[in-house]
Amino acid sequence: MLDTIKQFFKEHEIDKKAGFIIAVSGGADSITLLHAFKYLNLRIYALHCNFNLRGKESNMDEQFVKRFCETYGIPMSVKHFDTQEYAKQKGISIEMAARELRYEWFEEMRQKKKMDYIVVGHHADDLAETLFINICRGTGIKGLTGIRPVKDRILRPLLSRSREEIIAYIEQNQLGYRTDSTNNSLDYVRNKIRHMIIPVCKDINPSFLNTVRENCNTLKEVEQIYRYGIDRLKEEVISEENGEILIDIQKTLATPAPYTLLFEILRPYGFNATQIEDILASSDAIPGKQFEAEEYLLTKGRIYWRLFNILEKEDERTLLADSGEYHVDDMIFQLDEQNIDDTFIIPCDLNTGCFDLDKITYPLVLRHWSTGDWFCPLGMKRSKKKLSDFFTDLKFSAKQKKECLILQSGKDIIWVVGHRIDDRYKVSPATKRVLIIKQLKRI
Repeated sequence: MLDTIKQFFKEHEIDKKAGFIIAVSGGADSITLLHAFKYLNLRIYALHCNFNLRGKESNMDEQFVKRFCETYGIPMSVKHFDTQEYAKQKGISIEMAARELRYEWFEEMRQKKKMDYIVVGHHADDLAETLFINICRGTGIKGLTGIRPVKDRILRPLLSRSREEIIAYIEQNQLGYRTDSTNNSLDYVRNKIRHMIIPVCKDINPSFLNTVRENCNTLKEVEQIYRYGIDRLKEEVISEENGEILIDIQKTLATPAPYTLLFEILRPYGFNATQIEDILASSDAIPGKQFEAEEYLLTKGRIYWRLFNILEKEDERTLLADSGEYHVDDMIFQLDEQNIDDTFIIPCDLNTGCFDLDKITYPLVLRHWSTGDWFCPLGMKRSKKKLSDFFTDLKFSAKQKKECLILQSGKDIIWVVGHRIDDRYKVSPATKRVLIIKQLKRI
């Protein structure tokens, strides 16, 4: 294992005098990594994440890592995360939430401790499992290259070693390690692959992990050739004009792989595979056909497909600093503060927003929406919803999205103007003062 790390440093020109943040879960791979780096007398700092997902088991993992670091004189830090709440807020899976949280903290600590690299314990079995996951979910050539040994500041020096070899190192050095009980649950895709597919592959080919690693290394070079070819073809078919991206239709069709080229051009702008098939099929259609992604619109012209950002309107922000009247483009916004009693009736007009004034923070900001914006639509019991999804529910056109205004108080969106207020700012039985905002068309 020590020779593996030394060879890794040599191949990737890693300075042994560098500083290394070691991610330590308490599992066999991370303990092996931590012990080997300590044995090699490298400058290290250990980090352990407690995601609070497995009750006492998570706390026992933390205690084990603390004792291990104390025994070997390794400086370390622990951080607790409310992973479930973070996943809920972001609308992502628990697994993705944990990944985002840990790598964000690792990078923060790397800079704080003035270290050079973050080192994680992925090994050959992880590489094979990731490859199968990518294949099952659908992947391009990049997904077939597996896990990269070096990515930016992240190092994975154990990718060439199997789980069996790591366990052998643990036993040889009498280290001990923690086992995550969820690793045996077949509720997770990775565990199904680990327990049901990989063993069969190893039975068919005892050198399966080596074969996977060799294939991934080969495909990394294939991907480089692929990228080189795609970039050259992009230069031939793409031009720009007045902020629009122009894709020459006939030049695209004349390339060896029109769909693949168009996919690589449009995928970064949010277009999916089905849309790209439809776009390609529209090459003979009359000009004017449109295709919409979340932020971009592509229109078919006589010579070009024209791509432009439908949100690219100057991020004009109008501050509504107090009650009064504000003129914004061809609209007038009237703000009126009132004390209310039991006889007060909430206006039902969509162009009128009524809010609990005591919850409002001035100045209010009137702006166009941006990717990532969310609010809690009235009637959804404070459940978060992305504006992009809200617009989809309302079957908004690209033009409607572009023109839609939102009103913001502090960091919260309180009104998708003309459509829905935020549930958190609604008038309730406890409300004493209200802010009424009317949107009027300027005559």
